[in-house]
Amino acid sequence: MAKSTPIEPKSKADFDKAISVFAEKVKVEVSIITNEQMRLLLRDAMIFTPPMLKGGGQGLSPKALTAGMGKLSKDVKRIFVPMDQGVRSKGVFLRQVINAVQGTGPTGRSWMDFIALQPTEKNIKGLSPVMRKIMQDSDTRRAYAKAQNYLSKARADGSIRPILGPTNDLKDIHDKYKTKVGGRWKKNAPVGGPQYMVGTALFLQAYIAERQLKVGYTKAGWATALRMIPPLISSKGNARNYGAYDAPWVDRNRSPMGQFTMSQTATGTSMTATNLIGNINNVATDANTVNIVYGNRVKQIYATVDSRTKDHAERANRK
Repeated sequence: MAKSTPIEPKSKADFDKAISVFAEKVKVEVSIITNEQMRLLLRDAMIFTPPMLKGGGQGLSPKALTAGMGKLSKDVKRIFVPMDQGVRSKGVFLRQVINAVQGTGPTGRSWMDFIALQPTEKNIKGLSPVMRKIMQDSDTRRAYAKAQNYLSKARADGSIRPILGPTNDLKDIHDKYKTKVGGRWKKNAPVGGPQYMVGTALFLQAYIAERQLKVGYTKAGWATALRMIPPLISSKGNARNYGAYDAPWVDRNRSPMGQFTMSQTATGTSMTATNLIGNINNVATDANTVNIVYGNRVKQIYATVDSRTKDHAERANRK
């Protein structure tokens, strides 16, 4: 099996130069090659914009959609903990105790937050035997003093994220956290704030399903720009559908954030496409996405030039 060659990042200037070389080698007008390659470039931009498969590529495949939906679900579940889901909510009450003792609870008043806790058989079940005994003490002030002493010795401070709530305001909290990281969390990156309790796992899953419908929205900006490019018409009057793709999950997210402009000059045709949501907080810049897209297209252009010139030479030699 042939080993794939890594894509070398390139610039727009490299892309424009490759188009000029292509047009000269195959004796075709620069405006035609520009239209063709701009279409292919925007499809590349969709492919290399998250979500995509591990290692990059196949960004318009059903597997990319599955990966994106899985990533969104994982991110949301890092923020919200359903109170009725035993395993995941096991540590919720402990963190509420820690927050109260440390003064990082809902009111920031240690004693008031502690006495507001409601120990039950269910929520203390996941505590250590010592902590469980403390929370079962009928003397609240004594339990508070014991909890302070025990948790200071257990060095719990800083090791467990605070947890707030319960809340039903998932969208605003989720969007706030996403804004902090430019829309996507890098691998193993901290969430950037406390977790929040939600009532039920079913309520949380319904929210996740609603947000998963938006997977592909960033790619859709490039799709909008692609649809704005005038079609190439063949000598027989047929449209040449360069850049065609099959990804309904992208098209359902019709985005007004994609833009395309074209101008004619004495030296040729200039085309520019932008995606207003494709680089929020410089996420695409940090990942070098744009230059990777240019690099892939430049690589493909020169490969096509080599193939066509080789074919022309072979046909000439057969005459």
